[in-house]
Amino acid sequence: MRPARPARAREEPARGSATRGSAGSGARAAADAGGAADVSTAADVSTTTGAPGAPVARPSLPTRRRVGRFGVVAALNAAVDVGVFTALVLLRPDPGPRELAVLSGIAVLAALLHSYAWNSRWTFGDRAARSLAGRRAQRLRFALQGVVNLAVGALVVWAVSRGLDAASLLPPGVADGLAKLMSMVTASAVSYLLMRHLVFRGRGATGPG
Repeated sequence: MRPARPARAREEPARGSATRGSAGSGARAAADAGGAADVSTAADVSTTTGAPGAPVARPSLPTRRRVGRFGVVAALNAAVDVGVFTALVLLRPDPGPRELAVLSGIAVLAALLHSYAWNSRWTFGDRAARSLAGRRAQRLRFALQGVVNLAVGALVVWAVSRGLDAASLLPPGVADGLAKLMSMVTASAVSYLLMRHLVFRGRGATGPG
């Protein structure tokens, strides 16, 4: 008697179906794994770059580079300060200690405007506020440090000029220049400390607005 072949034929499609089912399951598993990898990758990118539209903090500038940039800006400020001061002294020859302090204050004010334009964008750009309210607060604090800067510079000019005039060791022009130089060095040191710890004390962030 011949064996029943239809039964074997029925088994073969069943095996094929099982094989296809296993292959389909493997494909679905691979797709699920790929989807999970895509989600994981997206999560990593989101963690690194931040969610779309969310502010991302700028990397902090190393102290050495920040001081170097401040030194460059300070040199430019000095050029503005000395230039304005020299022009004012030429317009008003042989000023006394008090008048010299006033002229120095006007020159320092011009240098402060120059200082804010550069330091807020370059030296402390990573700490500059991005929101309108934050920028207003920083400008107010900068104005306060500017008042301190003016007071310190004027006080040093007055004190050094008075001392040199009393000692009569140097010609008036040289004494005035030395007094101005000492005031600039002192005011610059005070200005850096105030900007670093008061004016630009936060961490700026890039983002909308």
